[in-house]
Amino acid sequence: MIERFKKINGLTLKILACLTMLVDHIAAGIMVPWAREGIIPQHMSLDDLNKIYFAMRCIGRCAFPIFCFLLVEGFIHTRNRLRYALSLLIFAFISEVPFDILFHSKYEQLNINVAEVISANREIFSKQCNVYFTLFFGLLTIWAIDYCYRLFMEKNLPIYLNGLTIAAITGLSCYLTIKINSDYDFHGILLIVIFYILRTMEPLNLIAGYIAISSFSIEFWSFPAFLCMALYNHKRGPYIKYFKYFFYLFYPLHLTLLYIYRCIGY
Repeated sequence: MIERFKKINGLTLKILACLTMLVDHIAAGIMVPWAREGIIPQHMSLDDLNKIYFAMRCIGRCAFPIFCFLLVEGFIHTRNRLRYALSLLIFAFISEVPFDILFHSKYEQLNINVAEVISANREIFSKQCNVYFTLFFGLLTIWAIDYCYRLFMEKNLPIYLNGLTIAAITGLSCYLTIKINSDYDFHGILLIVIFYILRTMEPLNLIAGYIAISSFSIEFWSFPAFLCMALYNHKRGPYIKYFKYFFYLFYPLHLTLLYIYRCIGY
């Protein structure tokens, strides 16, 4: 019965993820630094500003689960997994400086000179990695799980060995994301693995994913995203191939533009 309500395609989900991420990053990347510098609209109290900030951060919680969900979809349907992984890694490095200066700079926060900002925050910048690294490790994790599963089935090995292998691969990936302090770290890896392993068991995959991510910070506000994913019709959407690299580029581009606006818009 629910099948007739599944009208949301992959393109729509990507647009939704990008828009909610933009709302979230406006709050975290502009409102917080401006407030720290005492830049607050005269007609607005600090309490009102806090409420708007919290609401925007709650909206932003919808973005990451959708990106993880679409990562699994992309992994299943891509013709070239290596190119997919390399694209994530390349954009991870491209995005790192914009990510660092927007969210993790403590000094020179309103300085348009990026070189001076990096110099002033050198020690801080070496301690964080952006979400593309989490997605990259997540992709490698389910790739390794898929390879081991096929190998074990071919060799007719006991199923418990496959379970132990999945646990070991997932644990290693979780450790690496914690080690490099990538955005969402092991929570992101677990969500991706859940979406992948339970991908044929709808809506159990979404229920388990929501329970898992809800244990992290205020991620329980991501519930609307899971409702949208429940209405996913497993279609890519029209003209999505023409927007392929736009969605890759959106992350570093919007971080850069938000930082520029932070510096000149007050």
